[in-house]
Parts: sequence; C-alpha cells; structure tokens
Amino acid sequence: MIRIACLHVPDADATVQSALLDIALRHSPSVEDVAPGIVFLDLRGLGKLWGGEEELARRLLQAVAERGWTARVGIAGSRAGARFAARAGEGVTIVPPGRDAGRLGVAPLALLDLGPEMAARLARWGIRTLGELADLPARGLAQRLGDEGPRLQRLARGEDPTPLRLWTPPPVFEESAECAWGIEALEPLGDLMAGLAEALCARLRRAELTADAFAWTCRLADRTVHEGFCAPAAPLADSAAAAAMLRASLAARPPRAAVEGITLRAHPLRAPKAQPRFDEPPGPSPRLLTAALARLSGLVGASGIGSPELLDSHRPDAMQMTPFVLFPLRNPAGVAVRAEGRSPEARAEIDTGKILAVRRMRPPRPARVTLAAGAPAHLHAGGLAGRIVAGAGPWRVSGEWWTEEAFVQDEWDVELGDGTLCRLARDGRGWRLEAIYD
Repeated sequence: MIRIACLHVPDADATVQSALLDIALRHSPSVEDVAPGIVFLDLRGLGKLWGGEEELARRLLQAVAERGWTARVGIAGSRAGARFAARAGEGVTIVPPGRDAGRLGVAPLALLDLGPEMAARLARWGIRTLGELADLPARGLAQRLGDEGPRLQRLARGEDPTPLRLWTPPPVFEESAECAWGIEALEPLGDLMAGLAEALCARLRRAELTADAFAWTCRLADRTVHEGFCAPAAPLADSAAAAAMLRASLAARPPRAAVEGITLRAHPLRAPKAQPRFDEPPGPSPRLLTAALARLSGLVGASGIGSPELLDSHRPDAMQMTPFVLFPLRNPAGVAVRAEGRSPEARAEIDTGKILAVRRMRPPRPARVTLAAGAPAHLHAGGLAGRIVAGAGPWRVSGEWWTEEAFVQDEWDVELGDGTLCRLARDGRGWRLEAIYD
C-alpha cells in the first residue's frame, strides 16, 4: 500500500530546503525534492520502525522546530493527496487509506504542477479543481489530450503508482591529513598537499567529474586558521596539474605558522564533452595551461594572471584581470565571433592604411613639456625629443568625482618635427607620454 508524507515549510529558501532534505533522509530512505519548502517521503514499511504514521509525523515536526521553523505534515496515498493535506491543515493531517479522491475534490489544479499550455487549456474548459477534472468522461478526455489526459485524471483521483524520484545528497570531495609534529617548511607541506590532490582527483575521475576550484584550510600551531583558494584555467581531474597549481598557490601565500592539520576540498563539476568544430583552431591543453599558469602565479601572484577586461568607466585604461576562458565567444546562433564581421567601409580603410594604430605606453613615460601660449611647443620624454609642429587639444577627461579616487586630466595629440605622432596627458602629477601612433 502506497503511503506518502509531505513535509511543508511555507516561504522556504534554499537553506531551509537543504535542512528539510537532511531531516527527511534521516526518517526515510526514499525522499523526493519537489520545490523550496516541499519534500515527499515514502512511508512504506516504516510504520513499525517509528511507531505509526502519526508518531513519524510528530518527529518530523519536532526536528524542524528544533531548527526554528514551523512545518506542516500531510500523509496520504498519493503525492497530490499528501501535498493538499499538508497545505490545507495545521500541524499533522492524515488522510486514511482509500480516501484521497474524496479529499482532493476541492483541491486546485495547481497541485498537479501543470505546464502553462495544459493549465490554459483546462482553464478554457472551466476546470478549476481536481474533482472537476476527475468527473470528466475518460474517453473524451483521452481523445482531446491523448495519454496525458487519463494520467492527469488518475492523479486527480489520488491514484499515483509512480515511485518517488529519489534524492541523494551531493558527494563531498574532501581529503584531510593530520600533522602531529607540525610542518613549517613549504616543501613538505606541498608534498602533503600533492598527496591529498592525488586522492581527490582519483575520486573525481571515478565519478567522471572534474574540479573547477580547490580550497584548503590549514589549522596552525598558533590556534589560527590559514585558508586558500585557487581555480584552474579549465576544469580538471589531473593530479599532477592540480598539485603544481596548489604548490604555487601555497608559495605565493604561505601559512605564517606551523601547520598541524590540513583539509583540501574540490568543487566538483560535470564538464560537457563536445567535439571541437573543424573551422576553429585547436585550443591549448587544459593540463599544460593550468601548470603554466600555476608557475606564473607563483612568480607574479594570482592577481597578475588572467585576461584584461575593460571596466565600464571613463577613467583611462580602467581594467581588471579575469580568469582565462578557453572556449571562443559565441553569439546566440552558436557561431564563433570573428573579426570578419567588420563593415565593408572599415575593411577598406584598413586595407588602404587609413587607420592609425595606437601603441600605449604601459606604464606612461614621464615627460617634460615646454608651453607656448598655453599649448605644448617642445617635448622630451624617454628618448623621444623634438619640437612640436602641430597639435590638437586639450580634451579634458574626468570622472568619479563622488569618490576619494576622483581623476581629471587634459590630453593632446601632437606631431613632432620628425613626423612622430603621440598622445600627451597632464594632471596634478605633471606631464606624461601616454601613447604613440603608428
């Protein structure tokens, strides 16, 4: 005999739902995750274990109340019956076996989680409750809705033989090690971290998963905690690449005391497998790229590795470093974005050499500029010197006046006597050579 319990907490979020699933799994081995605040439990064979359905429902309410929430429990012979009992009653509501159809007669159609098209069609027919759906002629319903019509009618009558869609807690990919005497040197600590990475990656490969992030927590001898985080350029399950990345991350930010215990965690990800397009250049090996980035991170720091991304700001050269993306940017149609998308006019200007390329000075070079009538007349900057024969400007660039890092500078485009074109800028710190036009 099918008996289903519905554990319901109104207005629940993802945190509450996670706790509800944990509570339900401690009371029944068969649990279904329905929606935030709604969990189904299969009660078959659990009556003698918990002392009856009412006692089991009371234990569920008590477990939820210990977390500080108010719950309702409905028990019936179907999902719809248990869900309606939990929503319509207070505390515990138990529908006797075989009585689901009578209780569901006044229940709204929303209990069946209909799609928009099916809900609109039944609404046009004037069907508002499960009882009205259950009373429709079965043959006519099948002619108009196909197999879906009789299935919905059986659910409206409390006939639900489909087993629960079992929910299992996500696996935790974590490895720990204790260091009884403490580890102070980076080399043995890196070796220990590499061993943990090897065990983690082996578990990931067995589950056909990869990791897109690694995090570790070190318990130090001075009773403090040292935490770290690193993300590979592409999801991986290769222990050698993960070990190289973790060693470099530890070297860039070593713990400040001896390590007595360490825990390494991996964030699992099931990366989709897709054959590359024939018209795309082959991408770099994720394993080799991750190892190279790990070595660079150890030399220049994690903040200096990535792809530059322009910020939405008027500040000159405002940018930030973002992680590398191995896959080409695609438009909604799935076609790789290419440079050939320029207009015919732009391509013609490039072909005829009418476009100037700007070579930015990074960082800008300090400059000495002589003025004549308020305009630049002579330039001397890092091996570049000469009389200015033509110029345009100034153009004022300013912004972020509402912050402590407000900026303002004047810019000129000038031509030297030898034909060199360059961009000059001046602010409160003086003159700078910003760029040269090629």
